[in-house]
Amino acid sequence: MKTKMLAIILISFLGACFLPGCVFVSSDFRHTKNLILDEIGPADVDTEVQIQIGPGIISMGSFIVSFTDARDEALKYLRDIRNVQVGVYHLQDVDRSRPIKIPDKIAEKLARKGYEPMVKVKERGSAVWVMTKMRRDRLQSLYVISLERGELVLVEVEGRLDRLIEKAIREHGFHKGEFMNI
Repeated sequence: MKTKMLAIILISFLGACFLPGCVFVSSDFRHTKNLILDEIGPADVDTEVQIQIGPGIISMGSFIVSFTDARDEALKYLRDIRNVQVGVYHLQDVDRSRPIKIPDKIAEKLARKGYEPMVKVKERGSAVWVMTKMRRDRLQSLYVISLERGELVLVEVEGRLDRLIEKAIREHGFHKGEFMNI
């Protein structure tokens, strides 16, 4: 019985990996990375992580989790996530004479996709943007860009994020005192 279950899980996982929108990040995501890297000038780039977790892998994760004790807890969160793309890039030999900034072209590109800036932070040697996409007054997508001299991190999460955040706050609480010390 265990061998049969393991075979089903393995076949399902391999099948999910070859579905469109799974594992490999989108060309649009890679294009965003390349625009940012062009802005900072020549640098050695080492890709630490670059992955897309699409509907196929999320469904596979839901299937696997359904056999665990955390089934109910995990499934209610996984239902609201449609797609996740993550890229972490280590940067070496970045030109120190050029300022670290996220190009305006990125804001324009993301605005055409429906994203609006939520937070933009610029400090010496780093920049962070958090962009959101709303649909009928509901948070549909979140795009985070973090750039430092030694690292670029891109994260895009799509789904019913307003419901996801609401569940997390409802179940784990929102304690005013936790944010007073920040």
